[in-house]
Amino acid sequence: MKIPRIVLPLAALVVAALGGDVPRSTAGESPLRVVTVAGRAEVQLPGAGWSPAKLRADLGPGGAARTFEGRLTLATGSGQVFRLAGLSRLSVPEGVAPDQPTRARLDIGTVWAAVLPGSPLNEQLEVQAGAVSVLVGAGGTEVTFGRDGSALVRVFHGAALCTRPATAPQWSQALVQGQELLVPPTGQPGPPIKIDREKINIDWTQWNEEQDATGGYRVAPPPK
Repeated sequence: MKIPRIVLPLAALVVAALGGDVPRSTAGESPLRVVTVAGRAEVQLPGAGWSPAKLRADLGPGGAARTFEGRLTLATGSGQVFRLAGLSRLSVPEGVAPDQPTRARLDIGTVWAAVLPGSPLNEQLEVQAGAVSVLVGAGGTEVTFGRDGSALVRVFHGAALCTRPATAPQWSQALVQGQELLVPPTGQPGPPIKIDREKINIDWTQWNEEQDATGGYRVAPPPK
């Protein structure tokens, strides 16, 4: 099934999908809200089964979202977004402090995290995928978590900080535009390398880059 490519300015997307009502919260900007659905996608509330994802549905701590042959976008109150690719599942952990980034755990598949430039720490996004936590400070970062337990982090524009979760040994690696980092299940990555655009999903990447450009997430490359 081919997913249509849709590009909407952020303001138009919010007004159309949310009726002008954007969720606001201080606890890690929970809940997240479903703002776009393309194809088949589902959400799960704590203690409940899976149900079709609907616009304006809220996803709080303990909830989850998954896609089949489709895409799903979740937005925070300040306008940051997680975009799920097909065949992916994202969970919202519990116990996020008010002054911390909005966290989501990628259980399988691919998520694109887009953060507006200049966002403070408590409005930034963090993706946990196996042996790595990815803090997206600005711009667009893609995280893919495989069934073998490895995570691939790609920063298409902006910057991100990769760290090992609260287990030893600790490490951190900053990534900037055009870099990727492969984190094996053991948690100890090699050095970052340049993104090979011949190996990416071009339709998915172009769609996200267009969304980022029209939504205000795009970060200009540093001057040479």
